[in-house]
Amino acid sequence: MSLIGALYPSVTALSAFGVGTQVVAHNLANVATDRFKASRTLYEDLPNYSGVNALTQKPAKPMGALRPNPGGSPVEAAGPGVVSGFLETSNTDVAMEMIGLIINSRAYEANIKPVKTTDEMLGTIINLKV
Repeated sequence: MSLIGALYPSVTALSAFGVGTQVVAHNLANVATDRFKASRTLYEDLPNYSGVNALTQKPAKPMGALRPNPGGSPVEAAGPGVVSGFLETSNTDVAMEMIGLIINSRAYEANIKPVKTTDEMLGTIINLKV
């Protein structure tokens, strides 16, 4: 495996944790949006430990809290668990999203180290040949 090829797992992990950070940012940006359902990111190993892939999904999380409809008019029942005259708030848990943000940040830092080390090694090799 070449030096550059050895970076592939770290590069795919950087991409995957970047997706995870985008999902957390999207969830936090919509924390005050009525009926918003938070997404989550699942990570899977690629075959032969060749990297990481990010999968985003909207899990069947519990409903958000109910609050009175500010317009005063009843909300039509659109499905089970809908109460007339109330709106469902976002089900985003800010504390859990912040934990996810910290995890993604630390994983990103850990996977940038091999890239920096390879950059330094290549710089040393180029300086030796010059």
